[in-house]
Amino acid sequence: MRSKVIILIVALVLGGIAAVLAARYLSQARSTIEAESEPVEVLVAQQDIPRGMSAEELFAQDLIVIEEVPQRFVASGAVSSEKALEGRVLADPLSAGEQVTRGRFELPSTAGLAYSIPSELMALSIPVDEVQGVSGLVKPGDHVALYVTFDPDDRLGTPAITKLILKDAKVLAVGAALRSESTDEENADTGGGGALNATRQDETQQSLNAITLTLALSADEAEQIVFCEENGSVWAALLPATGQEVPDTPGRTLQNIFQ
Repeated sequence: MRSKVIILIVALVLGGIAAVLAARYLSQARSTIEAESEPVEVLVAQQDIPRGMSAEELFAQDLIVIEEVPQRFVASGAVSSEKALEGRVLADPLSAGEQVTRGRFELPSTAGLAYSIPSELMALSIPVDEVQGVSGLVKPGDHVALYVTFDPDDRLGTPAITKLILKDAKVLAVGAALRSESTDEENADTGGGGALNATRQDETQQSLNAITLTLALSADEAEQIVFCEENGSVWAALLPATGQEVPDTPGRTLQNIFQ
């Protein structure tokens, strides 16, 4: 009789333990399900997007926006803020409704210049010295206006003239530099070595001493600038970051220079 009581007590104890464990499991499972159902903000493509566009262009055109997605459906490496993609370009196409992941974006210096050229434009490099190129103060990402000066042509009877030829052109690169400065991540990737950073600074300084400005131009604009380079002298004027519009001008000759 005593053994039966002991067995019954043991059975009750084991049953109680099993009930507690089952309750704990169900509670944890419920918590997990609830956590996975919690909405998480991620960036999502609003339409099919080709590679090559900068993150800034994507945000400006609302091609990628923040949406709430259940946590269990969040892709690995999904991005939830604009800052995480700052200064990067899309290296692989995105499909409509696809979550934006950091792996789809690269730094322009890594992806190459082709990824920094806006759609329907092309990259054209023009040589300028430090004076014509705003003392080497132009940085990738800036915008410039271009002026051209032609010498007088006695055969055609045309006077010397200086004229605004292009109101606004985005600077894609200055020399070989695709970015104005190295980011912290670039320094981390290279180990932050002082010698390597010093080498990059030397290369940047050399590119500023012998400037070539690589601009994003349409086909018509490229023709105009190449002709101006071949037959005249081109000067770059740095535009303000506020995006101020350059007014039309009549051009200047000896006849109207003081008007």
